[in-house]
Amino acid sequence: MSWRTDYKDTDELRFFTELTQVPRPSGHLDRIRAFLMDFAESNGLEHEADDAGNLLIRRKGTGRIIVLQGHMDIVATCSSGMEFDFENVPLDTYIEDGWMHARGTTLGGDDGGGLALMMCALTDPALEGIDLECLFTADEEVGLMGALGMKEGWLSGRVLINLDSEDIREITIGSAGSADVEAVFPFTPEEDSNKAYRVEISGLRGGHSAGEIDRDRGNAILIVAEFLRRMRGVRIASFKGGSASNVIPMSASALFTAPDGCSVDRIFEEYSAGCVNLLEEPDYVFTLRPSECTESWNQEDSSAYLDCIVSCPNGVFERDEYGVKTSSNLGIADQGRIVAKPRSSDMAALRKLISNQSELFRSRGATVEDPVAFPAWKESDDSELVKLASDTYRDYFGCEPRVVVTHGGLESSTIKDKHPGMEAISIGPTVLGAHTPDEKIDLRTLTEAKGYLFELIHRLSE
Repeated sequence: MSWRTDYKDTDELRFFTELTQVPRPSGHLDRIRAFLMDFAESNGLEHEADDAGNLLIRRKGTGRIIVLQGHMDIVATCSSGMEFDFENVPLDTYIEDGWMHARGTTLGGDDGGGLALMMCALTDPALEGIDLECLFTADEEVGLMGALGMKEGWLSGRVLINLDSEDIREITIGSAGSADVEAVFPFTPEEDSNKAYRVEISGLRGGHSAGEIDRDRGNAILIVAEFLRRMRGVRIASFKGGSASNVIPMSASALFTAPDGCSVDRIFEEYSAGCVNLLEEPDYVFTLRPSECTESWNQEDSSAYLDCIVSCPNGVFERDEYGVKTSSNLGIADQGRIVAKPRSSDMAALRKLISNQSELFRSRGATVEDPVAFPAWKESDDSELVKLASDTYRDYFGCEPRVVVTHGGLESSTIKDKHPGMEAISIGPTVLGAHTPDEKIDLRTLTEAKGYLFELIHRLSE
Protein backbone atom coordinates (compact mmCIF):
# COMPACT_ATOMS: atom_id res chain seq x y z
CA MET A 1 0.00 0.00 0.00
CA SER A 2 1.38 3.42 -0.91
CA TRP A 3 0.86 6.56 1.14
CA ARG A 4 0.97 10.26 0.53
CA THR A 5 3.85 12.38 1.82
CA ASP A 6 3.18 15.60 -0.11
CA TYR A 7 1.94 17.84 2.69
CA LYS A 8 1.34 20.95 0.58
CA ASP A 9 -2.26 22.08 0.02
CA THR A 10 -3.60 19.55 2.52
CA ASP A 11 -6.30 19.99 5.12
CA GLU A 12 -3.92 18.90 7.86
CA LEU A 13 -1.43 21.67 6.99
CA ARG A 14 -4.23 24.24 6.76
CA PHE A 15 -5.69 23.23 10.11
CA PHE A 16 -2.30 23.11 11.81
CA THR A 17 -1.37 26.55 10.48
CA GLU A 18 -4.67 27.97 11.70
CA LEU A 19 -4.01 26.52 15.15
CA THR A 20 -0.64 28.30 15.38
CA GLN A 21 -2.50 31.59 15.02
CA VAL A 22 -4.73 30.94 18.04
CA PRO A 23 -2.95 31.79 21.34
CA ARG A 24 -3.35 28.87 23.73
CA PRO A 25 -0.81 28.64 26.57
CA SER A 26 -1.86 26.48 29.50
CA GLY A 27 -4.45 28.21 31.64
CA HIS A 28 -5.58 30.52 28.84
CA LEU A 29 -7.72 28.41 26.54
CA ASP A 30 -10.80 30.57 25.91
CA ARG A 31 -9.63 31.49 22.41
CA ILE A 32 -8.85 27.96 21.26
CA ARG A 33 -12.06 26.59 22.74
CA ALA A 34 -14.10 29.28 20.92
CA PHE A 35 -12.17 28.57 17.71
CA LEU A 36 -12.99 24.85 17.91
CA MET A 37 -16.63 25.51 18.77
CA ASP A 38 -16.91 27.75 15.70
CA PHE A 39 -15.27 24.99 13.67
CA ALA A 40 -17.83 22.46 14.94
CA GLU A 41 -20.81 24.72 14.29
CA SER A 42 -19.66 25.66 10.79
CA ASN A 43 -19.43 21.95 9.95
CA GLY A 44 -22.74 20.97 11.55
CA LEU A 45 -21.12 18.93 14.32
CA GLU A 46 -22.45 18.39 17.83
CA HIS A 47 -20.23 19.81 20.56
CA GLU A 48 -20.28 19.95 24.34
CA ALA A 49 -17.97 21.55 26.91
CA ASP A 50 -17.58 20.48 30.53
CA ASP A 51 -16.69 22.28 33.75
CA ALA A 52 -13.02 21.28 33.43
CA GLY A 53 -12.68 23.18 30.15
CA ASN A 54 -12.66 20.13 27.88
CA LEU A 55 -14.52 20.12 24.57
CA LEU A 56 -16.15 17.06 22.98
CA ILE A 57 -17.07 17.21 19.28
CA ARG A 58 -19.05 14.34 17.75
CA ARG A 59 -19.38 13.16 14.18
CA LYS A 60 -22.40 10.90 14.18
CA GLY A 61 -22.31 7.61 12.32
CA THR A 62 -22.97 3.95 12.79
CA GLY A 63 -21.07 0.99 14.18
CA ARG A 64 -18.31 1.06 16.77
CA ILE A 65 -17.68 4.47 18.33
CA ILE A 66 -14.05 5.51 18.06
CA VAL A 67 -12.60 8.15 20.38
CA LEU A 68 -9.79 10.46 19.23
CA GLN A 69 -8.10 12.68 21.79
CA GLY A 70 -5.54 15.47 22.03
CA HIS A 71 -4.88 18.47 24.27
CA MET A 72 -5.51 22.12 23.44
CA ASP A 73 -2.78 23.83 25.47
CA ILE A 74 0.87 24.38 24.64
CA VAL A 75 3.98 24.97 26.71
CA ALA A 76 4.90 28.67 26.46
CA THR A 77 8.69 28.88 26.21
CA CYS A 78 10.80 31.36 24.26
CA SER A 79 14.48 31.91 23.58
CA SER A 80 16.64 33.31 26.37
CA GLY A 81 16.41 37.09 26.49
CA MET A 82 13.25 37.17 24.38
CA GLU A 83 9.83 38.24 25.62
CA PHE A 84 6.67 36.95 23.94
CA ASP A 85 3.01 37.45 24.83
CA PHE A 86 1.74 33.89 24.42
CA GLU A 87 -1.71 34.85 25.71
CA ASN A 88 -2.43 37.33 22.93
CA VAL A 89 0.03 37.09 20.05
CA PRO A 90 -0.08 34.44 17.27
CA LEU A 91 3.09 32.46 16.65
CA ASP A 92 5.47 33.55 13.90
CA THR A 93 5.95 30.37 11.85
CA TYR A 94 7.94 29.33 8.81
CA ILE A 95 8.57 26.14 6.83
CA GLU A 96 12.06 24.90 6.00
CA ASP A 97 12.88 21.57 4.34
CA GLY A 98 9.45 20.16 5.17
CA TRP A 99 9.57 21.17 8.84
CA MET A 100 7.48 23.93 10.42
CA HIS A 101 9.15 26.05 13.10
CA ALA A 102 8.24 29.11 15.16
CA ARG A 103 10.69 31.99 15.43
CA GLY A 104 12.03 32.12 18.96
CA THR A 105 9.19 30.22 20.64
CA THR A 106 7.65 26.84 21.08
CA LEU A 107 5.54 25.86 18.06
CA GLY A 108 2.73 23.90 19.68
CA GLY A 109 3.31 20.80 17.57
CA ASP A 110 2.70 19.21 20.96
CA ASP A 111 -0.24 18.80 20.56
CA GLY A 112 -1.29 20.90 17.57
CA GLY A 113 -0.52 17.96 15.32
CA GLY A 114 -3.09 15.86 17.16
CA LEU A 115 -5.70 18.63 17.04
CA ALA A 116 -5.21 19.06 13.28
CA LEU A 117 -5.67 15.31 12.75
CA MET A 118 -8.93 15.37 14.73
CA MET A 119 -10.19 18.31 12.69
CA CYS A 120 -9.45 16.30 9.54
CA ALA A 121 -11.24 13.24 10.92
CA LEU A 122 -14.31 15.32 11.76
CA THR A 123 -14.65 16.80 8.27
CA ASP A 124 -13.05 14.51 5.68
CA PRO A 125 -15.58 12.73 3.41
CA ALA A 126 -13.39 9.62 3.62
CA LEU A 127 -14.71 8.99 7.15
CA GLU A 128 -18.35 9.78 6.46
CA GLY A 129 -20.71 7.42 8.28
CA ILE A 130 -18.18 6.46 10.97
CA ASP A 131 -19.12 7.33 14.55
CA LEU A 132 -16.40 9.53 16.07
CA GLU A 133 -15.97 11.27 19.40
CA CYS A 134 -13.14 13.81 19.38
CA LEU A 135 -12.07 14.94 22.83
CA PHE A 136 -10.07 18.18 23.07
CA THR A 137 -8.69 18.31 26.62
CA ALA A 138 -7.63 21.31 28.69
CA ASP A 139 -4.34 22.04 30.45
CA GLU A 140 -2.54 18.76 29.88
CA GLU A 141 0.84 20.45 30.18
CA VAL A 142 0.24 21.60 33.76
CA GLY A 143 -0.88 18.34 35.31
CA LEU A 144 -3.46 16.69 33.02
CA MET A 145 -6.03 18.98 34.60
CA GLY A 146 -8.69 18.57 31.94
CA ALA A 147 -8.49 14.78 31.91
CA LEU A 148 -8.57 14.67 35.70
CA GLY A 149 -11.58 16.96 35.85
CA MET A 150 -13.74 15.30 33.21
CA LYS A 151 -16.74 13.41 34.49
CA GLU A 152 -16.78 9.64 34.48
CA GLY A 153 -18.58 8.02 31.58
CA TRP A 154 -18.68 11.18 29.42
CA LEU A 155 -17.45 9.18 26.43
CA SER A 156 -19.54 6.47 24.79
CA GLY A 157 -16.68 4.85 22.87
CA ARG A 158 -14.37 2.23 24.35
CA VAL A 159 -11.57 2.49 21.76
CA LEU A 160 -9.28 5.47 22.40
CA ILE A 161 -6.63 6.75 20.00
CA ASN A 162 -4.59 9.43 21.74
CA LEU A 163 -2.84 11.70 19.21
CA ASP A 164 -0.11 13.12 21.44
CA SER A 165 2.82 10.89 20.45
CA GLU A 166 5.76 12.52 18.70
CA ASP A 167 7.33 9.88 16.45
CA ILE A 168 5.63 8.54 13.31
CA ARG A 169 7.64 5.31 13.68
CA GLU A 170 6.04 4.41 17.00
CA ILE A 171 2.83 3.04 18.46
CA THR A 172 2.68 3.88 22.15
CA ILE A 173 0.92 1.32 24.36
CA GLY A 174 1.74 2.77 27.78
CA SER A 175 3.07 5.80 29.63
CA ALA A 176 4.71 6.69 32.92
CA GLY A 177 2.91 7.97 35.97
CA SER A 178 3.98 11.36 37.31
CA ALA A 179 3.34 14.07 39.87
CA ASP A 180 4.29 17.65 40.68
CA VAL A 181 5.96 17.91 44.10
CA GLU A 182 5.72 21.57 45.10
CA ALA A 183 7.43 23.07 48.13
CA VAL A 184 6.78 26.56 49.52
CA PHE A 185 9.24 28.04 51.99
CA PRO A 186 8.00 30.69 54.47
CA PHE A 187 11.16 32.79 54.37
CA THR A 188 11.02 36.50 55.26
CA PRO A 189 13.57 39.03 53.93
CA GLU A 190 15.73 40.83 56.46
CA GLU A 191 17.93 43.91 56.22
CA ASP A 192 21.23 43.21 54.48
CA SER A 193 24.18 45.59 53.97
CA ASN A 194 26.62 43.10 52.41
CA LYS A 195 27.93 43.45 48.88
CA ALA A 196 25.42 42.23 46.28
CA TYR A 197 25.87 40.27 43.05
CA ARG A 198 23.71 38.81 40.32
CA VAL A 199 24.59 35.45 38.78
CA GLU A 200 22.79 34.29 35.67
CA ILE A 201 22.95 31.43 33.18
CA SER A 202 20.98 31.28 29.93
CA GLY A 203 21.01 29.59 26.55
CA LEU A 204 21.00 25.97 27.75
CA ARG A 205 19.19 23.55 25.45
CA GLY A 206 16.59 22.42 27.97
CA GLY A 207 14.02 19.99 26.60
CA HIS A 208 11.03 17.90 27.56
CA SER A 209 11.67 16.33 30.94
CA ALA A 210 10.44 12.97 29.67
CA GLY A 211 12.16 12.75 26.30
CA GLU A 212 15.44 14.52 27.09
CA ILE A 213 16.01 13.71 30.76
CA ASP A 214 18.64 11.11 29.79
CA ARG A 215 20.57 13.33 27.35
CA ASP A 216 22.87 15.14 29.77
CA ARG A 217 21.16 18.49 29.39
CA GLY A 218 22.37 21.05 31.91
CA ASN A 219 19.82 22.11 34.53
CA ALA A 220 20.15 25.87 34.98
CA ILE A 221 18.65 25.87 38.48
CA LEU A 222 21.14 23.30 39.74
CA ILE A 223 24.08 25.08 38.12
CA VAL A 224 23.30 28.38 39.86
CA ALA A 225 22.56 26.70 43.20
CA GLU A 226 25.80 24.69 43.09
CA PHE A 227 27.76 27.90 42.54
CA LEU A 228 26.09 29.67 45.47
CA ARG A 229 26.72 26.70 47.75
CA ARG A 230 30.48 27.04 47.23
CA MET A 231 30.57 30.26 49.27
CA ARG A 232 30.13 30.71 53.00
CA GLY A 233 27.74 33.32 54.32
CA VAL A 234 25.73 33.73 51.13
CA ARG A 235 22.28 35.29 51.53
CA ILE A 236 19.67 35.06 48.78
CA ALA A 237 17.62 38.10 47.79
CA SER A 238 15.96 36.45 44.79
CA PHE A 239 16.20 33.16 42.92
CA LYS A 240 14.32 32.38 39.73
CA GLY A 241 14.73 29.58 37.22
CA GLY A 242 12.75 27.32 34.92
CA SER A 243 9.43 27.76 33.14
CA ALA A 244 7.47 24.56 33.85
CA SER A 245 7.87 21.38 35.85
CA ASN A 246 8.05 19.27 32.68
CA VAL A 247 10.76 21.38 31.03
CA ILE A 248 14.47 21.03 31.82
CA PRO A 249 15.40 24.58 32.92
CA MET A 250 17.22 26.57 30.24
CA SER A 251 17.93 29.65 32.36
CA ALA A 252 18.18 30.74 35.99
CA SER A 253 19.38 33.74 37.96
CA ALA A 254 19.97 34.73 41.56
CA LEU A 255 20.51 38.02 43.35
CA PHE A 256 22.62 37.38 46.44
CA THR A 257 24.97 38.96 48.94
CA ALA A 258 28.27 37.74 50.34
CA PRO A 259 30.25 38.95 53.36
CA ASP A 260 33.54 40.82 53.14
CA GLY A 261 36.43 38.48 52.52
CA CYS A 262 34.45 36.08 50.35
CA SER A 263 36.30 35.60 47.04
CA VAL A 264 33.16 35.66 44.92
CA ASP A 265 34.87 36.52 41.62
CA ARG A 266 37.59 33.90 42.01
CA ILE A 267 35.10 31.19 42.97
CA PHE A 268 32.93 32.07 39.99
CA GLU A 269 35.88 31.92 37.59
CA GLU A 270 36.90 28.48 38.85
CA TYR A 271 33.34 27.16 38.85
CA SER A 272 32.43 28.52 35.41
CA ALA A 273 35.64 27.08 33.95
CA GLY A 274 34.62 23.68 35.30
CA CYS A 275 31.19 24.05 33.73
CA VAL A 276 32.78 24.52 30.31
CA ASN A 277 34.36 21.07 30.66
CA LEU A 278 31.28 19.36 32.12
CA LEU A 279 28.41 20.82 30.12
CA GLU A 280 27.80 19.49 26.62
CA GLU A 281 26.06 22.74 25.76
CA PRO A 282 27.26 24.85 22.82
CA ASP A 283 25.56 28.22 23.31
CA TYR A 284 25.07 29.00 26.98
CA VAL A 285 26.07 32.27 28.67
CA PHE A 286 27.10 32.29 32.36
CA THR A 287 27.72 35.68 33.98
CA LEU A 288 28.39 37.32 37.34
CA ARG A 289 28.13 41.05 37.93
CA PRO A 290 27.87 43.47 40.86
CA SER A 291 24.35 44.47 41.83
CA GLU A 292 22.35 46.11 44.59
CA CYS A 293 19.90 44.97 47.25
CA THR A 294 18.93 45.99 50.76
CA GLU A 295 17.07 42.87 51.93
CA SER A 296 17.64 39.12 51.70
CA TRP A 297 16.90 35.86 53.47
CA ASN A 298 19.16 35.15 56.41
CA GLN A 299 22.05 32.70 56.04
CA GLU A 300 20.19 29.79 57.61
CA ASP A 301 17.15 30.10 55.33
CA SER A 302 19.32 30.68 52.27
CA SER A 303 21.35 27.58 53.07
CA ALA A 304 18.20 25.49 53.58
CA TYR A 305 16.82 26.57 50.20
CA LEU A 306 20.05 25.79 48.37
CA ASP A 307 20.34 22.44 50.17
CA CYS A 308 16.87 21.48 48.94
CA ILE A 309 17.73 22.34 45.35
CA VAL A 310 21.06 20.53 45.30
CA SER A 311 19.86 17.51 47.31
CA CYS A 312 16.57 17.02 45.45
CA PRO A 313 16.70 13.74 43.48
CA ASN A 314 17.12 14.75 39.83
CA GLY A 315 17.85 12.90 36.60
CA VAL A 316 17.50 9.22 35.64
CA PHE A 317 17.30 6.59 38.39
CA GLU A 318 16.14 3.41 36.66
CA ARG A 319 15.83 1.97 33.15
CA ASP A 320 13.99 -0.97 31.61
CA GLU A 321 13.59 -2.53 28.15
CA TYR A 322 11.62 0.50 26.96
CA GLY A 323 14.21 3.08 28.09
CA VAL A 324 13.98 5.38 31.10
CA LYS A 325 11.74 3.90 33.79
CA THR A 326 12.11 6.31 36.74
CA SER A 327 13.36 9.91 36.72
CA SER A 328 12.76 13.36 38.13
CA ASN A 329 13.17 16.91 36.85
CA LEU A 330 13.75 19.92 39.08
CA GLY A 331 11.78 22.27 36.85
CA ILE A 332 10.99 25.44 38.80
CA ALA A 333 12.69 27.52 41.49
CA ASP A 334 10.91 30.81 42.07
CA GLN A 335 11.82 32.69 45.25
CA GLY A 336 10.56 30.49 48.08
CA ARG A 337 9.06 27.86 45.78
CA ILE A 338 10.47 24.68 44.25
CA VAL A 339 8.65 22.28 41.91
CA ALA A 340 9.97 18.85 40.91
CA LYS A 341 8.34 16.38 38.53
CA PRO A 342 9.08 12.72 39.31
CA ARG A 343 8.02 10.07 36.76
CA SER A 344 7.93 6.28 36.69
CA SER A 345 6.16 3.45 34.93
CA ASP A 346 6.29 1.66 38.32
CA MET A 347 3.79 3.31 40.66
CA ALA A 348 5.60 1.98 43.76
CA ALA A 349 8.82 3.64 42.59
CA LEU A 350 6.93 6.84 41.84
CA ARG A 351 5.35 6.96 45.28
CA LYS A 352 8.74 6.37 46.92
CA LEU A 353 10.33 9.20 44.94
CA ILE A 354 7.44 11.54 45.81
CA SER A 355 7.85 10.64 49.48
CA ASN A 356 11.62 11.20 49.46
CA GLN A 357 11.32 14.61 47.83
CA SER A 358 8.46 15.70 50.09
CA GLU A 359 10.35 14.64 53.22
CA LEU A 360 13.46 16.51 52.07
CA PHE A 361 11.54 19.74 51.53
CA ARG A 362 9.61 19.46 54.81
CA SER A 363 12.82 18.78 56.74
CA ARG A 364 14.07 22.22 55.63
CA GLY A 365 10.90 23.98 56.76
CA ALA A 366 8.81 23.95 53.58
CA THR A 367 5.10 23.33 53.27
CA VAL A 368 4.34 20.49 50.84
CA GLU A 369 0.80 19.48 49.96
CA ASP A 370 0.32 15.81 49.12
CA PRO A 371 0.62 15.77 45.31
CA VAL A 372 -1.79 14.04 42.95
CA ALA A 373 0.02 11.11 41.31
CA PHE A 374 -1.17 10.51 37.77
CA PRO A 375 -1.31 6.77 37.07
CA ALA A 376 0.96 4.81 34.78
CA TRP A 377 -0.71 2.83 32.01
CA LYS A 378 0.13 -0.11 29.76
CA GLU A 379 -2.09 -2.10 27.43
CA SER A 380 -1.85 -5.87 27.59
CA ASP A 381 0.25 -7.57 24.94
CA ASP A 382 -2.80 -9.41 23.60
CA SER A 383 -4.90 -6.25 23.23
CA GLU A 384 -7.08 -6.35 20.11
CA LEU A 385 -6.41 -2.65 19.51
CA VAL A 386 -2.62 -3.01 19.75
CA LYS A 387 -2.64 -5.96 17.34
CA LEU A 388 -4.87 -4.20 14.82
CA ALA A 389 -2.86 -0.98 15.03
CA SER A 390 0.38 -2.91 14.43
CA ASP A 391 -1.07 -4.89 11.51
CA THR A 392 -2.46 -1.72 9.94
CA TYR A 393 0.87 0.06 10.34
CA ARG A 394 2.70 -2.83 8.70
CA ASP A 395 0.29 -2.92 5.78
CA TYR A 396 0.23 0.85 5.35
CA PHE A 397 3.93 1.68 5.66
CA GLY A 398 5.46 -1.65 4.63
CA CYS A 399 7.61 -1.89 7.76
CA GLU A 400 7.33 -2.82 11.41
CA PRO A 401 6.28 -0.19 13.95
CA ARG A 402 8.19 0.35 17.16
CA VAL A 403 5.78 -0.59 19.93
CA VAL A 404 6.84 1.45 22.96
CA VAL A 405 6.00 2.59 26.45
CA THR A 406 6.80 6.30 26.74
CA HIS A 407 8.42 7.92 29.76
CA GLY A 408 6.16 10.90 29.15
CA GLY A 409 2.74 11.24 30.68
CA LEU A 410 -0.29 10.72 28.47
CA GLU A 411 -3.89 11.45 29.31
CA SER A 412 -4.87 7.96 28.16
CA SER A 413 -4.32 6.54 31.65
CA THR A 414 -6.64 9.03 33.34
CA ILE A 415 -9.31 8.78 30.63
CA LYS A 416 -9.21 4.96 30.80
CA ASP A 417 -9.70 5.10 34.57
CA LYS A 418 -12.94 7.01 34.02
CA HIS A 419 -14.21 4.60 31.34
CA PRO A 420 -13.98 0.93 32.37
CA GLY A 421 -13.24 -1.49 29.56
CA MET A 422 -11.55 1.11 27.35
CA GLU A 423 -8.49 0.17 25.27
CA ALA A 424 -6.01 2.83 24.20
CA ILE A 425 -2.98 3.51 22.04
CA SER A 426 -1.17 6.70 21.12
CA ILE A 427 0.21 7.74 17.72
CA GLY A 428 1.19 10.99 16.06
CA PRO A 429 3.45 12.86 13.63
CA THR A 430 7.12 13.45 14.34
CA VAL A 431 7.78 16.45 16.59
CA LEU A 432 11.29 17.35 17.74
CA GLY A 433 12.33 19.73 20.50
CA ALA A 434 8.94 19.82 22.24
CA HIS A 435 8.73 22.34 25.09
CA THR A 436 11.68 24.35 23.69
CA PRO A 437 12.10 27.21 21.20
CA ASP A 438 13.68 24.63 18.87
CA GLU A 439 10.40 22.72 18.51
CA LYS A 440 9.50 21.69 14.97
CA ILE A 441 7.04 19.35 13.28
CA ASP A 442 7.76 17.21 10.22
CA LEU A 443 4.85 18.10 7.95
CA ARG A 444 5.41 15.03 5.78
CA THR A 445 4.75 12.83 8.80
CA LEU A 446 1.64 14.85 9.63
CA THR A 447 0.25 13.77 6.26
CA GLU A 448 1.48 10.21 6.80
CA ALA A 449 -0.13 10.13 10.24
CA LYS A 450 -3.47 11.20 8.78
CA GLY A 451 -3.40 8.44 6.19
CA TYR A 452 -2.48 5.81 8.77
CA LEU A 453 -5.08 7.09 11.24
CA PHE A 454 -7.83 7.02 8.62
CA GLU A 455 -6.94 3.46 7.59
CA LEU A 456 -6.94 2.35 11.23
CA ILE A 457 -10.31 4.01 11.83
CA HIS A 458 -11.79 2.22 8.82
CA ARG A 459 -10.55 -1.15 10.07
CA LEU A 460 -11.79 -0.49 13.60
CA SER A 461 -15.24 0.44 12.30
CA GLU A 462 -15.68 -2.75 10.26
